[in-house]
Amino acid sequence: MKKSGLMLSLLGLIMVGCSANAALELPEQTETAVTASEPSPTEGLLALARAPKKASGPSTAKVRPDGTLMVSGQAMFPMGFYHVSWAGNAERRMRDMNAIADLGFNTMNATMFDPEEDLASYRHLMDAAQARGMKLMVEDYNDTSVRALKDHPALLGWMVADDCNNLVAPAELQRRSENVKRLDADHLTYTSMAISFANSHTEYFGRADAVGNQSYPVGGGDTVNVVYPVMTRLVKEAQARGTMPIANLQSFRWEDGRYPTPAELNSMTNQAIAAGVKGILYYTYLDRTNDLARYPGLHSELRELASEVKLLAPVLTEGERSELPVTASNQQATAHLWTYGGRRYLQVLSLDERAGQTVRVQLPGKVGQLRPLFAGRPSGLKLQGSAATGTLPALSAHWYEVR
Repeated sequence: MKKSGLMLSLLGLIMVGCSANAALELPEQTETAVTASEPSPTEGLLALARAPKKASGPSTAKVRPDGTLMVSGQAMFPMGFYHVSWAGNAERRMRDMNAIADLGFNTMNATMFDPEEDLASYRHLMDAAQARGMKLMVEDYNDTSVRALKDHPALLGWMVADDCNNLVAPAELQRRSENVKRLDADHLTYTSMAISFANSHTEYFGRADAVGNQSYPVGGGDTVNVVYPVMTRLVKEAQARGTMPIANLQSFRWEDGRYPTPAELNSMTNQAIAAGVKGILYYTYLDRTNDLARYPGLHSELRELASEVKLLAPVLTEGERSELPVTASNQQATAHLWTYGGRRYLQVLSLDERAGQTVRVQLPGKVGQLRPLFAGRPSGLKLQGSAATGTLPALSAHWYEVR
């Protein structure tokens, strides 16, 4: 997980969908009354959600052609953490798995200490994860580990390379992936790409089932708003090769740096969702210099994000996503609409880190209501005809149900 900056040219992608109008004037706004009999937007999301079936025997994890993860035939949006387990011990690894589950997450990428001596302890971890409804990505690709653990129902897949674009050649990545698939054809192979999307790395896609891309801007030389263009490129290249795109987002501090603020963490997460990623793994819960158990400052925000993504998961995995035209006074905003189950959900993001901005988002089709989706989150955009208009605070994310 090495630090490097993005080329400034990438930041131009942020302007997509924004106009150059620097002093946007908004007409008088109106609201549509909501009757008491109508379900709330979150009730609508709950109605779309299907309770996952708990596997008692081996599960399967496959990637659909659109990049969506299918676990035993059901779509899943993995949301979780890396865990550099050698920075602790087996007891700590177990404790942190439960802490991650307590926050509401469903996935953990955890290190094996040794492909033989750690088998019993890792199997115990998987048993506990299964009881908590968690899936594990095993950071190991040794034949012994694969043969021993491939039938466990908590298994999601195998991490076959980290920082692959820096540490292994594309052919070696494919060799590792093919060897794992020879032993276990029913689960994912996964690799993570170091921060280096100033240049394309198309040669690494299609060689493992899932590719993560790292974006760690806080203290790492980039601005927070680079997450959107980074993940947009990840999704585009993944789609071209039938690969699952996973956002690796920052929940740590660089040496001599600081942790992201809750607002920055929220923005990075929403930027990745806007780009169309199919899963999120934060780096990290634990490594040599970072320990989220000792830093509760992000726990409340992480718990909220896990809860919101859990509600949105059917929409993010099964819905149709489209980018909408945005007029923004600071030229740094983006908007997307998801359609699923006869419902529409609007996400509007500010990509400006310093100042608020006025926006106008043109909505397609007939629009009668714009209802805030999550209580306690930024809202305030109103309907003016068929457009959503109003002010976005810096780095804010707005979610609405469009009726």
